[in-house]
Amino acid sequence: MQYDEKYHIPVNARAAGVVLIDEQSRILLVQEKLSSKSGLWHIPSGSVEPGEPLEQTAKRETKEETGLDVSLVVYLNTNFGRFDDGDFVARHVWIARPVGDQPMAPKLSEEIETCRYFSKQEFEVLYTQGKIRMYHTKLIFEDALALLKTQAT
Repeated sequence: MQYDEKYHIPVNARAAGVVLIDEQSRILLVQEKLSSKSGLWHIPSGSVEPGEPLEQTAKRETKEETGLDVSLVVYLNTNFGRFDDGDFVARHVWIARPVGDQPMAPKLSEEIETCRYFSKQEFEVLYTQGKIRMYHTKLIFEDALALLKTQAT
């Protein structure tokens, strides 16, 4: 059987980002500042520029949103979702580590209010309160913790 166009799902947006987990198993999140996303927390990530490799997008967006230079440790996953307008987005995510011993120095551009680390318990409270931007963020945190746990054993 040929899988023709009726099996194709057009994805109009691509994004890439990182999950940063510190020594206390806390996740780094950025707080959005604009539009309907204002006040919501998410991983450092953003749109892929035309011709830009996904890995470069993940590093660039992390630098723009947190001030951190990162190295990508391992590919975590690609999550598919939908925006408010119905368009699909593919969000590619890597587990990353800050390069060297750098302080977190967010630029706090027009997009980002602040950034900080959250424990699993703090994250769950934010999620219950509806303050996490996407369900993907919850899945990303859970996947990262599970992967890091298996690597530690």
